[in-house]
Amino acid sequence: MRTIALTGRIGSGKSTVATVLASRGAGVIDADRVVHDLYRDDAGLRRALEDRFGASVMAPDGVNRAALGAIVFADPSARRDLEMLVHPRVHAQQDLFLQRSRALGLPAAVIEAVKIVESGGSDRCDELWIVVADTAIVLDRLEGRGMSREEARRRMSSQGSVGAWIDQFVSASMRLGKSRPVLVIDNSSTIEQTSSQIERFA
Repeated sequence: MRTIALTGRIGSGKSTVATVLASRGAGVIDADRVVHDLYRDDAGLRRALEDRFGASVMAPDGVNRAALGAIVFADPSARRDLEMLVHPRVHAQQDLFLQRSRALGLPAAVIEAVKIVESGGSDRCDELWIVVADTAIVLDRLEGRGMSREEARRRMSSQGSVGAWIDQFVSASMRLGKSRPVLVIDNSSTIEQTSSQIERFA
Protein backbone atom coordinates (compact mmCIF):
# COMPACT_ATOMS: atom_id res chain seq x y z
CA MET A 1 0.00 0.00 0.00
CA ARG A 2 1.31 3.43 -0.93
CA THR A 3 1.37 5.86 1.96
CA ILE A 4 1.31 9.51 0.92
CA ALA A 5 1.92 12.57 3.08
CA LEU A 6 -0.07 15.36 1.41
CA THR A 7 0.75 18.91 2.44
CA GLY A 8 0.69 22.52 1.30
CA ARG A 9 -0.11 25.93 2.65
CA ILE A 10 -3.62 27.06 3.45
CA GLY A 11 -5.59 27.69 0.25
CA SER A 12 -3.21 25.74 -1.98
CA GLY A 13 -5.75 23.04 -2.76
CA LYS A 14 -4.74 20.04 -0.67
CA SER A 15 -8.36 18.96 -0.38
CA THR A 16 -8.78 19.11 -4.15
CA VAL A 17 -5.87 16.72 -4.62
CA ALA A 18 -7.13 14.49 -1.80
CA THR A 19 -10.56 14.29 -3.45
CA VAL A 20 -9.02 13.21 -6.76
CA LEU A 21 -6.96 10.53 -5.00
CA ALA A 22 -10.03 9.32 -3.09
CA SER A 23 -11.90 8.97 -6.38
CA ARG A 24 -9.13 6.58 -7.43
CA GLY A 25 -9.70 4.36 -4.41
CA ALA A 26 -7.28 5.85 -1.89
CA GLY A 27 -8.21 6.24 1.74
CA VAL A 28 -7.83 9.81 3.00
CA ILE A 29 -7.58 11.26 6.49
CA ASP A 30 -7.68 15.03 6.94
CA ALA A 31 -5.72 16.22 9.97
CA ASP A 32 -7.86 19.35 10.23
CA ARG A 33 -10.99 17.19 10.45
CA VAL A 34 -9.31 15.04 13.10
CA VAL A 35 -8.53 18.17 15.12
CA HIS A 36 -12.16 19.31 14.82
CA ASP A 37 -13.28 15.96 16.22
CA LEU A 38 -10.72 16.05 19.03
CA TYR A 39 -11.82 19.53 20.05
CA ARG A 40 -15.39 18.25 20.26
CA ASP A 41 -14.81 14.81 21.80
CA ASP A 42 -11.58 14.89 23.84
CA ALA A 43 -12.42 16.37 27.24
CA GLY A 44 -8.82 16.07 28.42
CA LEU A 45 -7.60 18.12 25.48
CA ARG A 46 -10.25 20.79 26.07
CA ARG A 47 -9.20 21.10 29.72
CA ALA A 48 -5.55 21.43 28.69
CA LEU A 49 -6.42 24.11 26.14
CA GLU A 50 -8.44 26.09 28.65
CA ASP A 51 -5.62 25.85 31.20
CA ARG A 52 -3.06 27.12 28.68
CA PHE A 53 -5.03 29.65 26.64
CA GLY A 54 -7.93 30.68 28.86
CA ALA A 55 -11.70 30.41 28.82
CA SER A 56 -11.97 32.66 25.75
CA VAL A 57 -10.94 29.76 23.49
CA MET A 58 -13.76 27.52 24.68
CA ALA A 59 -17.16 27.13 23.03
CA PRO A 60 -20.35 25.22 23.88
CA ASP A 61 -19.56 22.61 21.21
CA GLY A 62 -15.85 22.33 22.01
CA VAL A 63 -13.27 24.95 21.08
CA ASN A 64 -13.59 28.42 19.57
CA ARG A 65 -11.15 27.89 16.72
CA ALA A 66 -11.23 31.53 15.64
CA ALA A 67 -10.23 32.75 19.10
CA LEU A 68 -7.58 30.06 19.44
CA GLY A 69 -6.23 30.80 15.96
CA ALA A 70 -5.96 34.51 16.72
CA ILE A 71 -3.70 33.65 19.66
CA VAL A 72 -1.46 31.01 18.12
CA PHE A 73 -0.93 32.63 14.71
CA ALA A 74 0.30 35.79 16.45
CA ASP A 75 2.56 34.05 18.99
CA PRO A 76 5.04 31.33 17.94
CA SER A 77 5.46 30.07 21.51
CA ALA A 78 1.70 29.69 21.87
CA ARG A 79 1.60 27.83 18.55
CA ARG A 80 4.31 25.44 19.75
CA ASP A 81 2.37 24.79 22.96
CA LEU A 82 -0.77 24.04 20.97
CA GLU A 83 1.11 21.66 18.69
CA MET A 84 2.58 19.81 21.69
CA LEU A 85 -0.95 19.20 22.95
CA VAL A 86 -2.57 18.33 19.63
CA HIS A 87 0.01 16.58 17.45
CA PRO A 88 0.44 13.40 19.54
CA ARG A 89 -3.32 12.88 19.53
CA VAL A 90 -3.53 13.47 15.78
CA HIS A 91 -0.65 11.06 15.14
CA ALA A 92 -2.45 8.36 17.12
CA GLN A 93 -5.51 8.75 14.87
CA GLN A 94 -3.32 8.66 11.77
CA ASP A 95 -1.72 5.40 12.93
CA LEU A 96 -5.16 3.85 13.37
CA PHE A 97 -6.14 5.07 9.91
CA LEU A 98 -3.09 3.44 8.32
CA GLN A 99 -3.77 0.17 10.13
CA ARG A 100 -7.38 0.13 8.94
CA SER A 101 -6.40 1.06 5.38
CA ARG A 102 -3.97 -1.85 5.22
CA ALA A 103 -6.56 -4.22 6.67
CA LEU A 104 -9.02 -3.11 3.98
CA GLY A 105 -6.45 -3.71 1.25
CA LEU A 106 -6.62 -0.15 -0.08
CA PRO A 107 -4.17 0.73 -2.87
CA ALA A 108 -3.08 3.93 -1.12
CA ALA A 109 -3.56 5.85 2.11
CA VAL A 110 -3.26 9.63 2.16
CA ILE A 111 -2.59 11.74 5.25
CA GLU A 112 -3.52 15.36 4.51
CA ALA A 113 -2.01 17.92 6.90
CA VAL A 114 -0.29 21.31 6.82
CA LYS A 115 2.22 20.42 9.53
CA ILE A 116 2.84 16.80 8.60
CA VAL A 117 6.55 17.29 7.90
CA GLU A 118 7.40 19.54 10.86
CA SER A 119 5.47 17.36 13.30
CA GLY A 120 7.17 14.14 12.19
CA GLY A 121 3.91 12.73 10.87
CA SER A 122 5.44 12.20 7.44
CA ASP A 123 7.79 9.59 8.94
CA ARG A 124 4.81 7.23 8.58
CA CYS A 125 4.67 7.78 4.83
CA ASP A 126 6.63 6.62 1.80
CA GLU A 127 5.99 9.69 -0.37
CA LEU A 128 5.59 13.44 0.12
CA TRP A 129 3.20 15.33 -2.15
CA ILE A 130 3.30 19.12 -1.86
CA VAL A 131 0.46 21.17 -3.34
CA VAL A 132 1.37 24.70 -4.42
CA ALA A 133 -0.46 27.60 -6.06
CA ASP A 134 0.38 31.15 -7.06
CA THR A 135 0.24 33.51 -4.09
CA ALA A 136 -2.25 35.86 -5.74
CA ILE A 137 -4.59 32.95 -6.45
CA VAL A 138 -4.31 31.65 -2.89
CA LEU A 139 -5.08 35.11 -1.50
CA ASP A 140 -8.16 35.34 -3.72
CA ARG A 141 -9.32 31.91 -2.54
CA LEU A 142 -8.89 32.82 1.12
CA GLU A 143 -10.56 36.19 0.65
CA GLY A 144 -13.47 34.28 -0.89
CA ARG A 145 -13.71 32.32 2.38
CA GLY A 146 -14.11 35.58 4.29
CA MET A 147 -10.50 35.98 5.42
CA SER A 148 -8.80 39.36 5.15
CA ARG A 149 -5.67 39.54 3.00
CA GLU A 150 -3.63 40.57 6.03
CA GLU A 151 -4.79 37.54 8.00
CA ALA A 152 -4.28 35.28 4.98
CA ARG A 153 -0.69 36.46 4.54
CA ARG A 154 -0.01 35.99 8.25
CA ARG A 155 -1.31 32.43 8.20
CA MET A 156 0.56 31.57 5.03
CA SER A 157 3.84 32.87 6.42
CA SER A 158 3.38 30.82 9.60
CA GLN A 159 3.06 27.55 7.69
CA GLY A 160 6.57 27.04 6.38
CA SER A 161 7.89 26.81 2.84
CA VAL A 162 8.20 24.19 0.13
CA GLY A 163 11.99 24.25 0.34
CA ALA A 164 11.99 23.74 4.10
CA TRP A 165 9.50 20.86 3.84
CA ILE A 166 11.60 19.12 1.21
CA ASP A 167 14.80 19.57 3.22
CA GLN A 168 13.17 18.19 6.38
CA PHE A 169 11.60 15.26 4.53
CA VAL A 170 14.87 14.33 2.82
CA SER A 171 16.75 14.59 6.12
CA ALA A 172 14.16 12.34 7.78
CA SER A 173 14.45 9.88 4.89
CA MET A 174 18.20 9.67 5.46
CA ARG A 175 17.66 9.15 9.18
CA LEU A 176 15.14 6.40 8.46
CA GLY A 177 17.41 4.81 5.86
CA LYS A 178 14.80 5.18 3.12
CA SER A 179 14.68 6.67 -0.36
CA ARG A 180 11.34 8.49 -0.59
CA PRO A 181 10.10 10.60 -3.51
CA VAL A 182 8.91 14.20 -3.23
CA LEU A 183 6.29 15.36 -5.74
CA VAL A 184 5.11 18.95 -6.26
CA ILE A 185 1.65 19.57 -7.74
CA ASP A 186 0.72 23.03 -9.05
CA ASN A 187 -2.95 23.71 -8.32
CA SER A 188 -3.00 27.25 -9.70
CA SER A 189 -5.26 26.45 -12.64
CA THR A 190 -8.18 24.14 -13.40
CA ILE A 191 -9.13 20.88 -11.75
CA GLU A 192 -8.46 19.19 -15.10
CA GLN A 193 -4.86 20.39 -15.13
CA THR A 194 -4.39 19.37 -11.51
CA SER A 195 -5.87 15.95 -12.24
CA SER A 196 -3.52 15.49 -15.19
CA GLN A 197 -0.53 16.01 -12.90
CA ILE A 198 -1.93 13.48 -10.43
CA GLU A 199 -2.44 11.05 -13.31
CA ARG A 200 1.31 11.09 -13.95
CA PHE A 201 2.12 10.36 -10.31
CA ALA A 202 -0.70 8.04 -9.24
